[in-house]
Amino acid sequence: MITSRQLEAFRAIMAHGTVTAAAERLGVSQPAVSKILAGLEHEIGYPLFTRIKRRLAPTSEARLLEQEVTRLYHSLERVTEVAREIRERQVGDLLIYSTPALGRSVLPDVMAGFMKRHSKAHIVFHVRSSTYINQKMVDQQIDLGFSMMPFEHPSMVTEELSRATAVCVLPRDHRLARRKVIRPADLRGERFLSFPLDGRMRHLIDAAFEQERIERKLQIDVYSSADACALAARGLGVSIVEPFTARDFLSEGIAVVPFEPRIRYLFRAMRPRYRKPSRLADAFLDAVKAHLKAKGW
Repeated sequence: MITSRQLEAFRAIMAHGTVTAAAERLGVSQPAVSKILAGLEHEIGYPLFTRIKRRLAPTSEARLLEQEVTRLYHSLERVTEVAREIRERQVGDLLIYSTPALGRSVLPDVMAGFMKRHSKAHIVFHVRSSTYINQKMVDQQIDLGFSMMPFEHPSMVTEELSRATAVCVLPRDHRLARRKVIRPADLRGERFLSFPLDGRMRHLIDAAFEQERIERKLQIDVYSSADACALAARGLGVSIVEPFTARDFLSEGIAVVPFEPRIRYLFRAMRPRYRKPSRLADAFLDAVKAHLKAKGW
């Protein structure tokens, strides 16, 4: 079998024309190079050089072999380059699922900066419900999940990222838009944009109003904070949402006012316990944490 050492000696002789120069290039003795070359010629069954004075002239077979060896070494150089990119977390596949609260505001901001630093990475990014994400994580099918639903399972590792205080969103020209704080009694009789009945935040928000026996007009249910903000901007009602999305809609015709009693949104990162974390996933999660910290969230 042809060895890598034989191919190195062959390339050196082809490049420098003499055994002496090849030996200097490889840092070995001249007899050692001659022995390596003889072993290569014996292995392949035909001579590769003819001696003309003190130089070695490559045969036509040697030139054909050189083309293949050159391609091989270019492939090895590419492997070395890819290995370096992996070490520096430049390449790789990353499958991320997030609930809308982070997936439509915070994570796109993080991804914009992340892709500048990891331009060769391939990311699959989906915004789905917490229930769907939790199941994907249990099945070990994704690298990173971001959710608000409290959920523990032996097959996943969870980490708290942020606790954000809910805010009230209203049409910009609403009578309460300039308030410093809004309480349940202030929203009595208002058309209220609610989340689905099976959602945790729906129960927390409803409880705040039920405790004070405040009735609202529950005509429209929405799936996400972004949906609530979009409808509020068009005068279709008011809502209680997380602050990340509310911030992004400030320029689209809404007012954002603190709400009391405080309702907390808990954002969590999830990783599969039995799927070895990639260096790229580590880097993305670090970027999310740094972004939240910089924003004071």
